[in-house]
Amino acid sequence: MAVINLEAEQAVIGGVLLEGELIKECSLLPEHFYKQEHIVIWEAARALDKAKKPVDLVTIVTELGERIEQAGGLKYIQDLAVGVPTTTNFEYYVTAVLDAWKMRKAETQAVELINRVNAERNTDVIAETVQKLTHLDETGQQMDYNHTATLSEVYDEMENQPEGLTGIDTGYVDLNRITNGLNSSDLLIVAARPAMGKTAFVLNVGGNAAGLDKACVSIFSLEMPKKQLIRRMICAIGNIDADKMRNPKSRFSNEDWEKATRAIGIINNMNLHIYDEPGQTVQGIRAKVRRLKNKYPDVPHLVIIDYLQLISYIGRAHNRNEEVAEMSRALKIMAREFELPVVALSQLSRSVEQRQDKRPMLSDLRDSGAVEQDADIIMFLYRDDYYDAQAEKKNVTEVIVGKNRHGATGTVELAFLKEYNKFVSLARG
Repeated sequence: MAVINLEAEQAVIGGVLLEGELIKECSLLPEHFYKQEHIVIWEAARALDKAKKPVDLVTIVTELGERIEQAGGLKYIQDLAVGVPTTTNFEYYVTAVLDAWKMRKAETQAVELINRVNAERNTDVIAETVQKLTHLDETGQQMDYNHTATLSEVYDEMENQPEGLTGIDTGYVDLNRITNGLNSSDLLIVAARPAMGKTAFVLNVGGNAAGLDKACVSIFSLEMPKKQLIRRMICAIGNIDADKMRNPKSRFSNEDWEKATRAIGIINNMNLHIYDEPGQTVQGIRAKVRRLKNKYPDVPHLVIIDYLQLISYIGRAHNRNEEVAEMSRALKIMAREFELPVVALSQLSRSVEQRQDKRPMLSDLRDSGAVEQDADIIMFLYRDDYYDAQAEKKNVTEVIVGKNRHGATGTVELAFLKEYNKFVSLARG
C-alpha cells in the first residue's frame, strides 16, 4: 500500500499560497507529490517562480487557466490557502512530503527487485537496487552537521571580531554596554504601560540604527499610520516641538521650517521601510522581511513591530494566551531564520498599577508567559514622574533590562524630551 501524506502536501501548497517566496528555497519537484491535483498546482507555482512572477492565490489561479479543474477547482485551492494558519512549520511539511515520496519509491524499487531477481536470477540486481535506495535516501538531505568545522568557524569569528559592538548600535551608550547592540537572531521585547513612550523609543532606536549603522530598518506599525510615525521622527531628529507639528503652517517659525527640512532630508536618506496596513499577520511580515533581505543582502537589518498584541492571528488557538504565544514563537523563528534582530513592543498587565513600586517585572508581561521564554532580551520603560509629580528625577526614563540571555541585566537612564518625542543618553562617557 502506497505511503501517502496528503496533509503535509496540503500544508506545503497552502504555505506557498500564504508566502510565495517560500518556493524559492523549496527543493520539492512536482513528482514528489502524490495527489494529481497537487502536482498540477505545484507545476503552476514553479512556472510562475521561474518566470520571476509573484506566487500567490490569484497568480496561481490565473496561471492554471483552463487547467483549474485538474487542480481541484477554485474552491479547493482557496481551501488550501486558508487551511494553513502559519508557515512556521513549512520545512517540517516539506520533509514529510519528501519522506512519503521516498517510501513510495522504495516500495516500487523493492517490487522491481523481487520481479527482476525471479526473472534474471542474478545477484548483481541486488547491488544495483541497494545503490538506488542509497541515492534515494540522500535525496533532499544536507551534509551531516560537523561540529569540528563549526568550532573552527567560531574560533575564526572570535579571532577576527572587530572591536566595538557585535550588534546594531542603539544610539545609547549605556544600553549598548548591556546588550552589546541589537544582535542578529535575537527577539527583543520592549514593554511598558501606556504613555511611557514605547513607540517614541523604538522610533529613536530605528532612526539611530539607520543613521549610525546604515541598517535597513523595517517598521511594522499596527497602531499608528505611517504619516504619524514620520511626523514623530521629524520632531525627534529636528528637535521640533511636537505640539507645533499639529499645525505647522500657522505655528512654525522660520527656524522650525529649516529644522524640519534638514530632518526630512536625513530621513529620506535612510534605508527605512514603514508598513502600516491594518490586520498584518506574522506570515505577511515574514514575506516583506524576506523581500528586503533579498534586496539588501549586504547591510544589517532591523525589524520593529508596534506592537505584538495587535498582530492578526490566523490559526486555531483556544485562547488569547495561546495566540500570543504562537506569534512570539513565530517572531523568534523569523529572527533566527533571517539572522536579524526583531524588536517587538508589548503591553503590560494592569496589575502594575496596583503595586506601590510600579516598576515593571517579567511577570507583568501581558497575555503570555511564552513571551518571556521566547525573548532573548526584555526591556521595560518606566518613568517615576509619571506616577509622582514630586519625583526627584524629572523626565528621566529608566530602561530596565529585565532579561538578557547573553549577559547581565541592569537599568539605564535616558532623558525623555517629550515635546520632541526624543530619548537622549545621559551617559557621562
